[in-house]
Amino acid sequence: MAADKDRAAYFLPEERRIIFDYYHHADASKALPPGLAKRGGKLPPGLQRQLDRNGKLPPGLQKRLEPLPADLESRLPRLPQGWERVILERDVILLDRRTNRVLDIIKNVIALATGR
Repeated sequence: MAADKDRAAYFLPEERRIIFDYYHHADASKALPPGLAKRGGKLPPGLQRQLDRNGKLPPGLQKRLEPLPADLESRLPRLPQGWERVILERDVILLDRRTNRVLDIIKNVIALATGR
């Protein structure tokens, strides 16, 4: 689809607003994927450095990805084929699944729901 090719490879302002609003107003127990609140939040320093350096998710992080809640995803604009919005710890990530390249990150947005 032509519109997909023109899509910027980052979270659009509208998406950021919807995601922030969702987590700001959500009941934390309903907004978070199971077990996320228990984990506490930050990535181990070595994994964070690898993500920062390479821009790709190492296998250890790929296993930790969780989908956005379905009711949040349904509020957001459609993504190009192969892209996905996922949760990793406290961050929401825009990911190109074909290459596992991180396109954009909204850091610490989950803290709005957990209060941490």
